[in-house]
Parts: sequence; C-alpha cells; structure tokens
Amino acid sequence: MKRACVLLMVLFGLNVMAFAQQVSCVTATLNKDVRPAFSMAVDHPRKIVEEAVAKRLKKDKIKGKSVSGTMVYSKVNNRSIGLQNATLYTRVESVGKSANLYFFVEKENGNFVTETDTEAAAVIRYMASLEKDVDLLAQTYRVEDQKKVYEKAEKEYQKLVSKQNKLEKQIQQADRNRQEQRQLLEEYQKQAR
Repeated sequence: MKRACVLLMVLFGLNVMAFAQQVSCVTATLNKDVRPAFSMAVDHPRKIVEEAVAKRLKKDKIKGKSVSGTMVYSKVNNRSIGLQNATLYTRVESVGKSANLYFFVEKENGNFVTETDTEAAAVIRYMASLEKDVDLLAQTYRVEDQKKVYEKAEKEYQKLVSKQNKLEKQIQQADRNRQEQRQLLEEYQKQAR
C-alpha cells in the first residue's frame, strides 16, 4: 500500500515537472507593478496565441475584457484551472516569430498565485494544455492557406486546359485548311495539265 502511494506521488510529481518544463513561474509587469506570473514560450505568432487562448477560455465559459493589451477575466470559478473567485489576467507578447504567454492569477484576497501555492499545479497544467489549442488553430490556418493555394492552382489549371482546347481546335482548323489548300492545289495542277 505504501509503495502504491509513493508510486502515485512520484508519477504526479513527474507529471507536474513535465508541465513545469514548458511553463515557468516568473515575475512580470502587470499594470506597472511587478507581479508573480506563469509564463510559457509558444512557437507561434502572437495573434494566433491570443486567438487560441481567447477561444479556449470562452469554451470553458470564462468571459473577459481587454484592458491595455491584457485580457482580464473577473470572478473566475473553474476547477480545471483550480480557481475560485479569482481574477485571471492573460497577456501575449511577441518574441520574433514566436510569443510568450503570461497568466497572472489574483486570488480573492488580492494575493497573486505563486509556484508555492496549491493552485499553481492546476494553472501550470491548464497553460500547458493550451499549447495543443494553439497548435490546432495554427494548423487550421495552414490548411486554409493550402486550400487557397490549391484553389488558385486549380483555376490556373482550368485556364490552361481551356487554352489547350482552343489551341487544339486551332490546330485542327489549320489542318483542315491545309488539306483544303492541298486539294485546291491538286485540282489546279490537274487543270493546268
């Protein structure tokens, strides 16, 4: 029994550590104050990350508003994030072609969640799960872009096929004209003899 408990604790610890490798606890500026936050580097442009995060939070029935480039979600009650009457601030910053995602979590008492708080593991897991949403949205845009390229190529192909048909008709007409001219020439030669 003790071994089973120890094994579960180790697996849980490894699970949190795996997420912790992607999500880190940092301090960052929020409303001109330095606050504890959770940060994750995402290998996609800022706009895609912002849209994916907003869609996921909306899907989880968490509504927010934008204030000076930061999304503010008030009175968040969500078990998957591990929050009860908290205020969640999200911000995405561009870093070249990639982005950094920040979660600032303010508890009901005004304190911000740090890596030592009990809510930290749930916030880290939730943030790490957002990477799949971002990848899916980016892939969706790539597919849409490829579809547009395909449709454009298809139109070009249809134009070429149409042009080929016209040229084939012109060749056939030219061949008929040549045969008619040959017959006229042969008839003229017969009459000239």
